[in-house]
Amino acid sequence: MVTFTTTEATRGDLTNVPEVSLKQDVATPAKAHKAASLSEDVRSKLPPEVLAHPLLEEAAWLELRDSGLPALEETEMVTTPMSRAEFLTGAWLLDATVRGTGLLASIKPQMLRVSDVLAAGKFKNAIIEPRRSSKTTTLFCIIMGRCFLGDAHLAGFTLATTQKKTAERFRMDIYTPITRRWPDPDTRPVKLYKGNGSERVEFVGDSVLSVLSPDGDAFRSGAYDTLLIDESGEASIDMGADIVSSVLPAFDTRPDGQFIAAGTAADFREGNILWDMLADPKAGKLRFTVPDSITDEQMSDWMPTEDNPEGCVRDLIVQMHPGVHSGLTTLEKIEDNYGTLSVAQFAREYLGVFGTVGTTTGIVNLTKWTNAGSGAPLPTPPERFGFAYAPHPDQRCGSVVAAWRDEDGRAVLLQLEHKGGIEWMSGTAAKLSAKYGEDVAYDAGQQVASLVQERMLRIKPRPKMKPLTFIDIKKAAALLINEIDRDNVIHFRQPELDNAALLAKKRKAGVNGWALGRGEAEDDITGLEAASLALLVFDQQKPKMQRRKPVVRT
Repeated sequence: MVTFTTTEATRGDLTNVPEVSLKQDVATPAKAHKAASLSEDVRSKLPPEVLAHPLLEEAAWLELRDSGLPALEETEMVTTPMSRAEFLTGAWLLDATVRGTGLLASIKPQMLRVSDVLAAGKFKNAIIEPRRSSKTTTLFCIIMGRCFLGDAHLAGFTLATTQKKTAERFRMDIYTPITRRWPDPDTRPVKLYKGNGSERVEFVGDSVLSVLSPDGDAFRSGAYDTLLIDESGEASIDMGADIVSSVLPAFDTRPDGQFIAAGTAADFREGNILWDMLADPKAGKLRFTVPDSITDEQMSDWMPTEDNPEGCVRDLIVQMHPGVHSGLTTLEKIEDNYGTLSVAQFAREYLGVFGTVGTTTGIVNLTKWTNAGSGAPLPTPPERFGFAYAPHPDQRCGSVVAAWRDEDGRAVLLQLEHKGGIEWMSGTAAKLSAKYGEDVAYDAGQQVASLVQERMLRIKPRPKMKPLTFIDIKKAAALLINEIDRDNVIHFRQPELDNAALLAKKRKAGVNGWALGRGEAEDDITGLEAASLALLVFDQQKPKMQRRKPVVRT
């Protein structure tokens, strides 16, 4: 058995960290696929350091891989003798010893997860990890190993920023480690070229790793087995469209080719290479991020404060940053950066939260929403539930919705009423409040909702109102979307509510926050808005010792 240790600097103060209810249960179980042993031809190419490395064996590989932090989302992982040999060979090539610890001696669990997601053989792949997680190093190890052990393996690499930055990364992460280890060009196992615009690595067996400029013309000029776009979140919409339109033809003659988009989050989603790949159901994915339902309040403070008891960035980092768990960085260093960067910048770089600039894509996972639908008869609300109304801002229509949780903790959504206009809303909400004895929740910051509330105050007996603040509205949206994403919702097949789920978008609310929004001004999402408020109110309710008797209206 091989023993892998964690340094004191890594452990730091990671024990007894409270669980923050943000994780989505979307990670697939780790798998190992049996495959034929390495061929004699491949074994003859392996350097002694790789042949003797314990991680060449499946059991040791899986032990280290599964000892690490699981990602928020990871598609099927596969390990084979060849994929392990490729990664280890690449690590050997880039194994420039720094402070006595070389790359081969300091392999981290998340590096093996990246390798195994790619070894599953998906054409498109998205890798998103926070800064200081060895993402780029890992990908270079895999590509270099594929080229070294393969015959005529053609690989390409670029940063979705500038040609200059791409060349700098090549010189720092590939050229420098190899020339440091093999100063004499005649003894190097590969040939290196670093001339402006012609940076590349040539291998025995006619394999080549080419350094490309971040534009479509660079990809159109050749065929590739592996293409890596690092910092892909940084690509503009035009750059992304240009690259993607040229990538697909680059694989026409390479049926087993692989396109890899890697990086950190960007400030926009639609048209972003990395975001689009993460949203592609056919793509391979490894996503070390927080869930998309994270709120402004949670990200606004490193630790809870009197003014913001929900601040929990430290706990979020502990739960999702593989570099902290594997000794590549420390909580102290990240806390320093948290104090330097803006909340929005930190959210992108370290938490993997994409911004909402220009966002028009739907926020509800429609597959999960459909699966959560029940064709059962509409139930009567239970003794205790949350109750809210939401009018359209143009007074086109409105919804009244009840929400509660069943015995298994699942959120149950029931639309009590939906009609055109808003004249009916105050009377209906007041009548239902009196019938069930529940407070009526509404968005106090919405002008039309406040108008309905004013009308309700003139009704006798006056219903008890529960106004919700701007912060509450964001919390309610995050709560509902997170419950849907966790497959923890039941709703009934009510057309207006289903349509609201189809139309709802993510709209910017605050510095980096969001709420439910509309793509078009006329879109009716009132059912989902009211459902989110009702669920939040239910979850915030304290158990009632004695319920007041309902008032029966005649």
